[in-house]
Amino acid sequence: MNDELISLLRQHDPASGKALTEFDRTRILHRAQEARRTPHRRWLASFALAAVVIFVAAIAVFRHEPPAPAHVQTARQRQIQYATPGGTRIVWTLDPNFHM
Repeated sequence: MNDELISLLRQHDPASGKALTEFDRTRILHRAQEARRTPHRRWLASFALAAVVIFVAAIAVFRHEPPAPAHVQTARQRQIQYATPGGTRIVWTLDPNFHM
């Protein structure tokens, strides 16, 4: 290792015999308390995510939609079909019950 890096690490080593300041002790205790609470928060977040996934899956599985009605053409409706030489097809459906 680089000699400057080694001296820098030794200079800032908390176990080198220097007493910790009040600020450092408070900061270390605060981080230790946060570390103890973190597994609980992770478990709670995992549980909430699993509940949402199960809820969405249940909605997708149990949602019942009536089948779409088949397109039935009544006797009154007429279709006009036109095909161009290039292969484009145009279909008009005329409904006599349509009013604007």
